[in-house]
Amino acid sequence: MHLTFLRRACPAAARILMTAAWFCFSVWAAGVVFYNVWGGAVLVWLYVAAMACAFALRGKRPVLWRASWGVPALLLAYYLCIPATNDKEWQPSWSRLPSVEINGNEIVVKDVRSFIYRTERDFDARYVTRRFDLDKLATLDFAVSHWDGMEFVAHTMLSFGFEDGKHLALSVETRLPEGVEQGTVPGLYKQFNVIYILADEEDLFALRTNYRKEDMYLYRINIGRESLKKAFLGFAEKINSLHERPRYYHTVTANCTTELVDTFKSYLGVRRWQWTPVFNGMCDQNAYDRGELLHLPGESFRELKKRSFLGHGGNGEDWPALRRRWEEGWRTFASTPVKE
Repeated sequence: MHLTFLRRACPAAARILMTAAWFCFSVWAAGVVFYNVWGGAVLVWLYVAAMACAFALRGKRPVLWRASWGVPALLLAYYLCIPATNDKEWQPSWSRLPSVEINGNEIVVKDVRSFIYRTERDFDARYVTRRFDLDKLATLDFAVSHWDGMEFVAHTMLSFGFEDGKHLALSVETRLPEGVEQGTVPGLYKQFNVIYILADEEDLFALRTNYRKEDMYLYRINIGRESLKKAFLGFAEKINSLHERPRYYHTVTANCTTELVDTFKSYLGVRRWQWTPVFNGMCDQNAYDRGELLHLPGESFRELKKRSFLGHGGNGEDWPALRRRWEEGWRTFASTPVKE
């Protein structure tokens, strides 16, 4: 009896799985038509109607059903052949790709973003050159910023700290062409390039705390100097590569968190960096659980998070004041030692 049941159940399960796969593939391909094909806003309706007919007639006209697999396959091939390019008119906040030159111990970073903001959208665009000493690279801070009260999604950033008090902030973002708005779904269909922004903290971090009024948390990463230097050089290599080999941003596979994690894994040769890439609002909790964040002896994550909150500009503090207050918390108490 069991064999009879299996003979009947297995083909039925296979048909269900095949139909589910067809449906998912077809829906994804509809996005390719809409976002990547000229006139897609109109053509997508013809595509949906044709696929619906093929599905409805799959029993009477199996040739249509088989052909309906070929259309998404052709769209997939077309999608994979769409190249990324830097030759577009970009919005001011993402108009320049930074570059990093390493001359012995001297780091020369060109096109560091250093905007002067009056409001989020009213600013003076300014790009500068900054110089750092690689041997003085001492700390790495991890920023997690939530917007619109969302707890499960956040923007993640880094800040490299040097012994002389200088900081270089890094953020992986969508590089938006003129007239294009950011969106989660368009980010699945090669609508934006990925860009590594190198900036002053007064630009990158203050934009989120003081002007966008986001809830931002800043943590210190548990990393030794040699590993920190390797990570910095790894990010520099990735940043420079985008000038010759631009890449597309992808909401799931190439976003603000996956790009950071992949670099740590690739250049440090370890697999402990496993921050949640998509619903990344809990990535600071994950990093704490894995021993990747410095904290006070016996300090729980809840206590660390409360101490790491930078506010959202509500108390009138500018970014330097927020940074000084945060740093004071580390000078007052001894943090746990770094464990390689």
